[in-house]
Parts: sequence; C-alpha cells; structure tokens
Amino acid sequence: MKHELNIWVVGGDLRQAKLAQLLAEDGHTVHTYALGEPQEPVPDLTVETTLRRVDKADCVVLPLTISAGNGLLNAPLSLLEHPLAPILDQLVPHQFLCGGRVDQSVYAMAKERGLVIYDYFAREELAVANAVPTALAVGHR
Repeated sequence: MKHELNIWVVGGDLRQAKLAQLLAEDGHTVHTYALGEPQEPVPDLTVETTLRRVDKADCVVLPLTISAGNGLLNAPLSLLEHPLAPILDQLVPHQFLCGGRVDQSVYAMAKERGLVIYDYFAREELAVANAVPTALAVGHR
C-alpha cells in the first residue's frame, strides 16, 4: 500500500494511541513518541524512543491539552516526563502541527521557533462531539 503521509503522534492518552492505529491502518507511515507501547502490534506504526527523525514528518499531532503544566508534554502513557521545549526544538516550520487546547505559553513557544500550531479542539464539531460522551459518563455516576 502506498504511504500517503509520514505522521508523528507525540504524547497523549488512549485517544492518541487509537488515532495512531487508525492512521496506520489507512496506509500512512506513523511514528509515536511518548505514547507508550501499543496494546497490539500495528503494521506501519513505529514506536520511537527519540525524536531523531521527526523533522521528516509531514504532520505532527500533539495531544488534547498539549501541556501537562510546568512546561511538560501531556503524556500520561509514558513512563518518563517530556519537556515540551526540546520537542518543539526538533520540529521544522513546514510541518503541519496540531494539538488540542493550545494555551498562550505553547503558542508563544511555537512562534519563537517559527512554528504554527493549529488547535483542533477549537473546531466546534470536535468540542461538541467530545462533550457528548463526557456528559453521558457524568450522568451515569
């Protein structure tokens, strides 16, 4: 199968892990970093321990709520803490970079490096789609 895009999924929770799996199943070359090991082997998905080749990515997907606070990447599935600044240092301006709930400090860090981050959570359809399961879960407590 032709690999359409080289995509890196960096940090996040099980939603990001599922996204990485689905993108790989769609035929993209997918790398994960700071996302832990996949629960099952996925062809065309490579778990990375460094960001050595992230500059080759067409797209870098950061988690919903990029920062866990204190300048750290939100990466609850990783055994290590990952400072956000060195991650952004490895990215290049031509890459499509997106994440959710991008705060002003992250926007500023990106801008200093010539990067543009697109906040996918700012899209109304995603915010609404994300709110429905949350509301249902709260209602069943």
